[in-house]
Amino acid sequence: LPVSRFFQVKLTQDERFTQAAVKYCQEEIDKNPAMKKCTELTQPGYALSCLLEFTPNVTATSQCHAFLRRTAVLAFGDFRLIGPFVEKCGATLSKLGCGTLTPHKAHEGVRVPHTQGMALECLISNVVKHGKDQSDPLQMLEPGCRHEVMRLVEMQTDDFHLDRTLFFACRQDRERYCKEVQAGQGKVFECLMMNRNDQFMEPECARMLGERAYLMGRNYRMAHPLVKACANEMKEYKCEPQDELESAAHFHLTWILLCLESHAHNAQSPEKLPSPQCQHEMLTHRQMMITEFHMAPDVVMHCSQEIDKWCSPRGDIEPKGLTLHCLMEHASSTDKTKQVGAQCMQALKDVVKVADVGSNYKVDKVLYGSCRSLIDGACARETGSESETLTCLMRHVDSSDMTPMCEQRLLEVQYFMARDWTLDPQLYEACHDEAVSRCHAPANWHMSSNGPDPGPAVLACLYRSAYDDEVPLSKKCGIEVRRVLHTRAVRVNLIPDIEDACREALSEYCSNNVKPMEEMTCLQENFEKKEFIKRYPLCHKEISRFTEMESKDTKLNRALMKACKPVIKVHCEQFANEDIDHGDVMECLLNNKDQPEMTSKCRSYVNHFELISLRDYHFSYKFLKACGPDIEQHCRNRGNDK
Repeated sequence: LPVSRFFQVKLTQDERFTQAAVKYCQEEIDKNPAMKKCTELTQPGYALSCLLEFTPNVTATSQCHAFLRRTAVLAFGDFRLIGPFVEKCGATLSKLGCGTLTPHKAHEGVRVPHTQGMALECLISNVVKHGKDQSDPLQMLEPGCRHEVMRLVEMQTDDFHLDRTLFFACRQDRERYCKEVQAGQGKVFECLMMNRNDQFMEPECARMLGERAYLMGRNYRMAHPLVKACANEMKEYKCEPQDELESAAHFHLTWILLCLESHAHNAQSPEKLPSPQCQHEMLTHRQMMITEFHMAPDVVMHCSQEIDKWCSPRGDIEPKGLTLHCLMEHASSTDKTKQVGAQCMQALKDVVKVADVGSNYKVDKVLYGSCRSLIDGACARETGSESETLTCLMRHVDSSDMTPMCEQRLLEVQYFMARDWTLDPQLYEACHDEAVSRCHAPANWHMSSNGPDPGPAVLACLYRSAYDDEVPLSKKCGIEVRRVLHTRAVRVNLIPDIEDACREALSEYCSNNVKPMEEMTCLQENFEKKEFIKRYPLCHKEISRFTEMESKDTKLNRALMKACKPVIKVHCEQFANEDIDHGDVMECLLNNKDQPEMTSKCRSYVNHFELISLRDYHFSYKFLKACGPDIEQHCRNRGNDK
């Protein structure tokens, strides 16, 4: 026969519970003074609440663990059994319309209904609902209640069975997706979260998982697999915040992951890297972060209008984990009316930083799904690691095997990578020391800062330095910088200095019938016009600088390299294979304009660059190198700008 709630309340709130606990947990209590103190608590339900916190520390096969587990299931079905929750949250529950918890004395002689298990769920829903309009919606709970709520939720996410409302909402999905996953240590919750965007998941289960994802984003201690696997690393790297910061950003999962990742990226030796188990959980939670935007409280808060307007017009959950990619698409839009706000942009930058897609593309399920044919095909043959895959995809951006959806998702990610030099692991490893000493980059992979974002400035400095003949970069760094620039030169918006300086000019001169990959050519066709220089001096300066680099390194001219591939392969391949061709490829193309391999499109690009170089000697690298000193000596009084 089922035990009445009245009996459960009486049993767990009087001395008989303490006596039973001492009986089953005598050995553990004798070894742990803190557990012994729990048995000395006399307030109703306090001994139970206190002892439940020690469940993870008790040997799983012991009778004490079995007793505490059974008691926990009982208690989490009716939160009146947990004394501190009753005392601290009674008023808040009434205020928020979550039901009234009956005082302890009133339990006598009353059969208590089975509705109180919903009390915590009601509080969670209220907190999550206000995540859009309050920077810290947990503040709507009284401090004591807030602490109790987070403590109970932490215990629930550790053991799926303790979260009764989630348990019943997700019991079919647990069988469908996580049948082989053993409960405990947050593994079932983690498994369900990894499948939350599956179209076959029950809507109510997905909704409740989203609510808990939001709380996990605010309190990293709910991420039990990560906390357990990375316990030593968090202590060594000083990633654990103090308890008094419980409501601060330092408790956010993003902060903890960034701390762990920063030390992993800056590890001086393999021994300093996080353990394989910790790295696995970091990867898993990075993947959850990019598919589940609720786990980033700042995105929920600062991007709510953008999400409602563009990414979830019906107000429901964006399917298939596309919300962040939807926001990233608008972040990179050239249409001002469709761009995200500044605070939303910063929140997105933080999430992209946490996800660190550059080091492992698999964390981004949307990107992987969109580009799978290329990743498993050409890029599987061309690359040797996950970190090289995005570079491979960028090489194929304008090729025939690049699908429109893959291109879109890839460029959404690249837009953010192009503004943070640390997100390209090969570049970061090769250029770290020079970026710090030469370009004033922060020494650590991630540093919290309220000042201007140093990412674009560091990249601009590295780009210029890669073509500096007088003070060149080291060979390994120079190669990586040019690799990055070669792949990103395919789009103007992947070179932040040019995009920022030329946004208005692009709108005026290059908005009609100009393909994205032709925007640079369009700007070069117009940037020397007097009206252009007058209206857009900064853009003129940036295009001039880029064109000078192009004259030295023809591979920066992606449109030309693509159009002229046949003639280059036959007549100019020896120059194209050089790290920097110093204008040899262009000279070779000029000398072979009448060859049968020369297409009309290639010829137009060659003629275009020839005209530019004739108008300004700075854009003819060989001429500048050979005649620069003489121009300086003999022609200064005639003006040496052109």
